[in-house]
Amino acid sequence: SITLGWLPASGRGETREWLGVQWSWLTLDGLQHLLLPALNLALFKISLVLRLTRAGVREVLPQEFVKFARAKGLSPMRVMCMHVMRNTMIPVVTVLAMELGSTIAYAVVTESIFAWPGAGKLILDSINMLDRPVVVAYLMVVVVIFVVLNLIVDGLYYLLDPRVRIEASR
Repeated sequence: SITLGWLPASGRGETREWLGVQWSWLTLDGLQHLLLPALNLALFKISLVLRLTRAGVREVLPQEFVKFARAKGLSPMRVMCMHVMRNTMIPVVTVLAMELGSTIAYAVVTESIFAWPGAGKLILDSINMLDRPVVVAYLMVVVVIFVVLNLIVDGLYYLLDPRVRIEASR
């Protein structure tokens, strides 16, 4: 970024006020400043989810129920969406939720590298100033985020896995 000069290496960029809040993604400059931190946070997570999905699909495709669905004459798209992906999504949803939580919790490093104002800067300043109440509050917010994400995942299990629905109805 520094050598090529294509994208800004740090900072938040120009902001615009909307609904009483300053937003940086409403301007082209703000979007350019957002691109590198977003890529930094997302690329590893995307590759992890893609590899997990690929492994799950490769595991489910040779199973008997997929062969029966094909023999029954279902379209390949319906077999893939309703039978293969539905069985593949259970571990993917779990990992996706945990990675989303860790992305929010560990954005501290990205915010400090790219000089973004946010919770990461707040927590680092609080640690340096030995401001324990702010550190504890940050950790509590992260814990609540993980608990809420786990509750959402449990709800998604109910939608994705028919075995969970059968057990819940007993």
